[in-house]
Amino acid sequence: MSTGAIMLAVIWVVALGDMLIKLHYRSLADCVESGEKVASSIGPKGARKMGTMLILFAPVMWFILALISFGVIPTGIDPIQF
Repeated sequence: MSTGAIMLAVIWVVALGDMLIKLHYRSLADCVESGEKVASSIGPKGARKMGTMLILFAPVMWFILALISFGVIPTGIDPIQF
Protein backbone atom coordinates (compact mmCIF):
# COMPACT_ATOMS: atom_id res chain seq x y z
CA MET A 1 0.00 0.00 0.00
CA SER A 2 1.47 3.36 -1.00
CA THR A 3 1.88 6.33 1.28
CA GLY A 4 -0.94 8.16 -0.53
CA ALA A 5 -3.34 5.27 0.01
CA ILE A 6 -2.56 5.13 3.72
CA MET A 7 -3.03 8.88 4.03
CA LEU A 8 -6.36 8.73 2.15
CA ALA A 9 -7.62 5.91 4.38
CA VAL A 10 -6.66 7.78 7.54
CA ILE A 11 -8.25 11.04 6.43
CA TRP A 12 -11.42 9.16 5.45
CA VAL A 13 -11.69 7.85 9.02
CA VAL A 14 -11.00 11.32 10.44
CA ALA A 15 -13.65 12.94 8.22
CA LEU A 16 -16.24 10.34 9.26
CA GLY A 17 -15.30 10.89 12.89
CA ASP A 18 -15.81 14.63 12.47
CA MET A 19 -19.26 13.99 11.00
CA LEU A 20 -20.18 11.80 13.98
CA ILE A 21 -18.92 14.43 16.42
CA LYS A 22 -21.05 17.00 14.59
CA LEU A 23 -24.12 14.85 15.11
CA HIS A 24 -23.24 14.58 18.81
CA TYR A 25 -23.00 18.37 19.15
CA ARG A 26 -26.31 18.72 17.35
CA SER A 27 -27.99 16.33 19.79
CA LEU A 28 -26.43 18.20 22.74
CA ALA A 29 -27.84 21.46 21.41
CA ASP A 30 -31.28 19.87 21.01
CA CYS A 31 -31.14 18.52 24.59
CA VAL A 32 -30.17 21.92 26.00
CA GLU A 33 -32.92 23.68 24.04
CA SER A 34 -35.51 21.21 25.32
CA GLY A 35 -34.57 22.09 28.89
CA GLU A 36 -32.30 19.20 29.86
CA LYS A 37 -29.21 19.96 31.92
CA VAL A 38 -26.27 18.49 29.98
CA ALA A 39 -23.35 20.50 31.34
CA SER A 40 -22.93 24.01 32.61
CA SER A 41 -20.43 24.94 29.89
CA ILE A 42 -22.51 23.77 26.90
CA GLY A 43 -24.81 26.28 25.29
CA PRO A 44 -26.95 25.47 22.25
CA LYS A 45 -25.48 28.31 20.21
CA GLY A 46 -21.89 27.20 20.83
CA ALA A 47 -22.68 23.53 20.19
CA ARG A 48 -24.37 24.32 16.88
CA LYS A 49 -21.48 26.61 15.88
CA MET A 50 -18.93 23.87 16.60
CA GLY A 51 -21.01 21.31 14.72
CA THR A 52 -21.37 23.58 11.71
CA MET A 53 -17.64 24.22 11.64
CA LEU A 54 -16.94 20.48 11.69
CA ILE A 55 -19.47 19.66 8.98
CA LEU A 56 -18.11 22.37 6.67
CA PHE A 57 -14.39 21.83 7.08
CA ALA A 58 -14.18 18.02 7.27
CA PRO A 59 -15.13 17.47 3.60
CA VAL A 60 -12.88 20.33 2.47
CA MET A 61 -9.95 18.83 4.36
CA TRP A 62 -10.74 15.37 2.95
CA PHE A 63 -10.89 16.73 -0.62
CA ILE A 64 -7.54 18.52 -0.37
CA LEU A 65 -5.81 15.48 1.10
CA ALA A 66 -7.45 13.24 -1.54
CA LEU A 67 -5.89 15.44 -4.22
CA ILE A 68 -2.53 15.09 -2.51
CA SER A 69 -3.00 11.30 -2.21
CA PHE A 70 -3.70 10.91 -5.92
CA GLY A 71 -0.75 13.11 -6.89
CA VAL A 72 -2.79 16.02 -8.30
CA ILE A 73 -1.06 18.31 -5.81
CA PRO A 74 2.61 17.27 -5.83
CA THR A 75 4.11 17.00 -2.36
CA GLY A 76 6.75 14.30 -2.65
CA ILE A 77 4.75 11.40 -1.23
CA ASP A 78 4.06 8.23 -3.23
CA PRO A 79 0.70 8.82 -4.96
CA ILE A 80 -1.97 6.17 -5.35
CA GLN A 81 -1.45 4.30 -8.61
CA PHE A 82 -3.87 1.99 -10.36
